[in-house]
Formats: sequence, C-alpha cells, structure tokens
Amino acid sequence: MNVTVKRASASPSLPRCPSIIILFFLLWLFLLFQESTAENATLDPSEAEALNSIFQQWDTQSVALWNISGEPCTGSAINGTAFESDDNNPAIKCDCSYDSGTTCHITQLRVYALNKKGVIPEELATLTYLTFLKIDQNYFTGPLPSFIGNLSKLSLLSIAHNAFSGTIPKELGNLTELEVLSLGSNNFSGNLPPELGNLSKLRELYINSCGAGGEIPSTFAELLNLQVMEGSDSPFTGKIPNFIGNFTRLTSLRFQGNSFEGPIPSSFSKLISLSSLRISDLYNVSSSLDFIRDLKNLTDLNLRNALISGSIPSFTGEFQKLQRLDLSFNNLTGEVPSSLFNSSALTDL
Repeated sequence: MNVTVKRASASPSLPRCPSIIILFFLLWLFLLFQESTAENATLDPSEAEALNSIFQQWDTQSVALWNISGEPCTGSAINGTAFESDDNNPAIKCDCSYDSGTTCHITQLRVYALNKKGVIPEELATLTYLTFLKIDQNYFTGPLPSFIGNLSKLSLLSIAHNAFSGTIPKELGNLTELEVLSLGSNNFSGNLPPELGNLSKLRELYINSCGAGGEIPSTFAELLNLQVMEGSDSPFTGKIPNFIGNFTRLTSLRFQGNSFEGPIPSSFSKLISLSSLRISDLYNVSSSLDFIRDLKNLTDLNLRNALISGSIPSFTGEFQKLQRLDLSFNNLTGEVPSSLFNSSALTDL
C-alpha cells in the first residue's frame, strides 16, 4: 500500500521588528513618562519665591516657553528645548526627579545680554542646586557676593561684560566643580585670590579686562586641566609664570596689554596642543622664537611688541596650519624665511 505523505505547508513568517525600533519605542515611552511626571511636579516653594524676587529686582520676567500656567518648571524648563535659543531668554532649567518626581529644583539660570541693571540679590543664595549661572552682557553693578561660593554645584559661572566692582571674592575657590569661569570685562580691583587655584576641574578661565591685577598666584599651578586661558588687558605684573608650560591641554592662551616682564618662559615649548597663542607688550627681558619649534598645531600666533629678538627660524615654514602670524614691533633681524610663504593656510602676515 502506497502512503502519500503531505508536507505541511510552511506558515507565513511573521514580520520581525528590528531590535533598534523596540529600543527607540521603549526610550520614547520612558521620555514620555519622565515628561508626564515632570509636568506633575512643582518647583520648591523657596526657590519659586527667590526666582520671583530676583526677576522683580532685575525688571525681567519669564517667557512663554516656560512658566506655563504659573508653574516655572514647565515647558522648555523641563522638556529639553534648546536652553540657549534666542527666544528662550531669560531661561531656567529644572530637575524634577526629587521626592519621587514631585519636587523640582532650578539647575540652570540664564539672563544674557538683556541690558538689565541692578546687583546680585541675596535671594540667589537660595538656588543651591544651580550648576549653570550665566548673566553676562548686562549692566549689573556692585560687588560679586561671597555667598556665590556656597553654590557648590556650579560647573559654569559667567558674569562677563558687566560693571561689577570690588575684589574678586576668595570664596570662589569653594566652587570645586567649576569647569568654566568667566569674569572678564568688569571693574574688579585688587589681586586674583590664590584660592582660585583650588578649581582643579577648570577647563576655561576668562580674566581679560577684569580689572584685577598683580602677579598670577602660584596656586594657579594646580589648574592642569585648563584648555583656554585669556587674561589680556588686565594689569597683571611680574613674570609670566613658568608653570603655565605644564598646562599641556591648553588650546588658547592670551596675555596682551598687560604689564608682564619678559622673557616668554621656555617651558611654553611643551604646549603642543596650542592653536592660538597671543602674548604682547612685554618689557625688560627679550625672548627668542626657539620655544615655538614644536607648536605645530598653531593657527594663530601673535607675539606683537614682545621683545622678540634674533631671526625668524626656518622651521616656521613647517607650520602648515598657521593662518595668522604677527611678529611686529620686535627686534628681529635677518630675512623672512621663504619657506614661510609655501603654506597654503597663511592668510595674514
């Protein structure tokens, strides 16, 4: 007897959902949950009162992107909208993860280039969760209060382009989480506090045109993570510190229009990450250009009126990234190396 065996027909394969789509879907659900939770949270009452008082004293108010229906921590303050967009100024950011998602704290505050006047109110000390404070390009006056040093979570403090006066408070040295400190273009007096040397996480330091002067404190030798240091047009005196040569992460260093005595430290030969070096208006002791031999990442080299003597080394022709070179008002001799004109990058000599 012949038995015919029928093969079971293959069931149609179900479409497979790529794992990446599942991950995106889960992420979307998570963000949706987070936003929903945040929308049900409210700003800590003491911070809400402080924010209202600060804005009242600065004659400013929230924008439509946040503070929806009278709750500051709504809209762009929690949903990730670009914090520094032009339409979102003044602006705050909140973290609403506290007390099981029922309480928000202000973590960022920006009042930027709004021509506001006044002083820093005492109420700012209430915003102890701040990690970001940017109030530059206004007309704020008075001293920089010492209580700023109690905002220990700050990673950015920018008060440049105002009219703050008095001494720079030593309490800033307590802000050990700071990565960016911008004090430039103000009317400070006295010397830089040595306590700023405690800011070991600092990546960017702007003290140009700040008004403070004197010698750079020796404690600054601890600022080994600096990538940008700008101190032009401030009355700094003494010698440019030799320890700056240990700041090997520096990409930009600017000391112009100061009262520094030469020479440029030979230790600067170690600053091989530099793309911009501007030092000018030195006096008393001359320097040569030997220290720049290995600084081949330079795109901008300005040593104007820096008592540079000797000749322009032929190795400058090897600086293929160099775009701007200013060696004017020095004591150079000899010819300009022809190799310097072989660089296709050089546009300003």
